[in-house]
Amino acid sequence: LLEAGQDDLPPELITPALLERRLGHLRPEMQAAARQALQAVFPEANVFCRETRVEVESKRAALQREIARNWHRLPSAWQEAAKPKLHFCPEGLNDGLLVEAWTPDTVRTRMQAACAFFDYCRDAGLVEDVTPNSVKPYLNQRQDLYRAGKVSIASTRGALQKLKLLGVALFPDRNWDWFNPALRFLRKKAALQPSRNDGRIVDLAELKLAALSCSEEALRRHKAAKGYKKRASANKLARTGLAISLLVNSPIRRESLAALDLKENFDTGFTRLYLSSRETKDKQRDERLLSPEVQKQLRDYIEHHRVVVAPTQETALFIGSWGKPVTPDYLSQTVGDQCEKLFGKRVTPQVIRNIIAGFIVSEAPEKASLASIVLNHASTATTETYRANGKQVQAAKKLRAANDKGRADHGVETMLSGKPRKG
Repeated sequence: LLEAGQDDLPPELITPALLERRLGHLRPEMQAAARQALQAVFPEANVFCRETRVEVESKRAALQREIARNWHRLPSAWQEAAKPKLHFCPEGLNDGLLVEAWTPDTVRTRMQAACAFFDYCRDAGLVEDVTPNSVKPYLNQRQDLYRAGKVSIASTRGALQKLKLLGVALFPDRNWDWFNPALRFLRKKAALQPSRNDGRIVDLAELKLAALSCSEEALRRHKAAKGYKKRASANKLARTGLAISLLVNSPIRRESLAALDLKENFDTGFTRLYLSSRETKDKQRDERLLSPEVQKQLRDYIEHHRVVVAPTQETALFIGSWGKPVTPDYLSQTVGDQCEKLFGKRVTPQVIRNIIAGFIVSEAPEKASLASIVLNHASTATTETYRANGKQVQAAKKLRAANDKGRADHGVETMLSGKPRKG
């Protein structure tokens, strides 16, 4: 305000460039505090708006650039078939069929799989086309990589599936059914392999207690804090604990978790969580009841921690120290970091969803379809991938029960019983 007077500018003139120039030399926590003070004095000004210093490339533009860069890796016949279907209209009104029908991520991953396959064909001296004569040695090479521990069966099946789907889209008149036996075989093999996340899994009850302890510790730190920096640190811990609790209570996807809004996704009493149809895979509105512990945790976070960093007009649930909503990647990172501190295992939001799905199919395999409802899978087929692990857990329980019965029948006490062993 003093500088505004010296520059002969009205004090309510608050622009992103002006704020960056006058506050840029301060520490982050001081910048946030100054912005909050200005927000209180001038509520109409959007003091948390910042100028974009780096031009962020859209997914569409990034995809167009990546396709152009890797175009030479496709054989001429595939280039000719793909060119009209991967056309990008500058106005976005006359895009190619695949640009319209597939998301940028889908186009990107399927093109990457095709380019990698044709790179292999060139290196191996094979005909650059997708035929049984080229796919068979490709799978042999992937098998050697699997034995060396460099790739998984699931990733090989994924690459083959993407290659087939792109081929079907570009050459619909060709017969692609010969792919199916290999895909079915790889699917069965992949289902029997342990997930890469199996070593990270922790018990749901442990996750729940850990999340509650995070919130309790954050509240103690908040009450003892004497400065903004420590209160912002307490907010981060409380935010992470609440995120874990919400995931355990309602295992929604991380994008939906990070985008939760106080006005749109909760009722007035914070007893229910709602997801709109655009946030679910089945395009149906979803409603989740929050447990009493999560309700209290949510209210504590809003009343004590969120208010420290959130601007008046902001309605997003999870707010960072800069007064902006946190991104899905950052929220996932903080959850993983906190779990690694607590359990020595990096448990991310996706891993929590896997844990819950595995718990459901192992405890009630006859009702495995519940996992699709709880996790909001687009299809019940997704749940089938968890059945193998569920059967393994059940088999381990039966074996443990049989061992315990055998010991009891022969009068053998376990070491954990504290009694002398007999027999």
